[in-house]
Amino acid sequence: MAVGAAGVEVASINGADTVVNLVESPPGLPGFQCEAAEAFERLGLRITGSPAAVIRATTDKEATRRTLAGHGVAVAPGGLIDPDNPAALDTVPPPWILKPALEDASLGLDDGAVTSDRAQAAARARDLRRRFGGQDVLVEHLLPGREFNIAILAGASGPEVLPPAEMTFVDFPPDRPRILGWEAKWDQSSFAYRNTVRVFLDGAEPELGEDLARIARRAWAACGLAGYGRVDIRLDDDGTPCVLEVNANPCISPDAGFAAATAAAGIEPAEVVRRILTAAGWSQ
Repeated sequence: MAVGAAGVEVASINGADTVVNLVESPPGLPGFQCEAAEAFERLGLRITGSPAAVIRATTDKEATRRTLAGHGVAVAPGGLIDPDNPAALDTVPPPWILKPALEDASLGLDDGAVTSDRAQAAARARDLRRRFGGQDVLVEHLLPGREFNIAILAGASGPEVLPPAEMTFVDFPPDRPRILGWEAKWDQSSFAYRNTVRVFLDGAEPELGEDLARIARRAWAACGLAGYGRVDIRLDDDGTPCVLEVNANPCISPDAGFAAATAAAGIEPAEVVRRILTAAGWSQ
């Protein structure tokens, strides 16, 4: 392999160049990772992971919700909200969580993202639209149940669902929302980062584990993922797993959740890369 533009790697696979697609969007340009993948495909380069169209579709949270619901996969009640006419709040039960519709990595998610006050929700939507370049804002009912990240990796017999990871919110005060916000992911000095702890089910609660795996597989198939991906799930008031997001291009760095899941499954990093390359058409 040789390092190519934009921090990607280019490999020769069966005589054709393939891009190892690890492109992320810079701040304020949520479509860049989709456009980069599209550019590679137009150049005749195959890419690892999901096709550009799938990356674009799953980057749009509302489009993903519609796709999942159309395939019978449960999602949280919600929809796009117009800050100047927040009628969506009439059909979505509080508490509400508001987020930019086209961002990933929990951008725009902080403690102020959750509210049960209608005026605050409209003000939050207006602020998010301003901060994120006029993009749409999604409002959802904040599901009260447990939250899980489900990593999926291509295998010889199809996509393999890796051990479910529960995101636990340790010693969170009652007035602090239990959400996986930006601080919890990226600010190592923050309370949220230190106290949001990943715990694998590790064979415990086998019935729940089977339900999570089944929902993750259905989300993978509904959205057309390939190579690798991650499905974020939260339980509703009745304990039903609902998909929050589908990530067709999750981070696979050593300190990321995907790598933690592959380690929990006993899959070595080299084998992870081999499987991703094989799914893109590479053969040894």
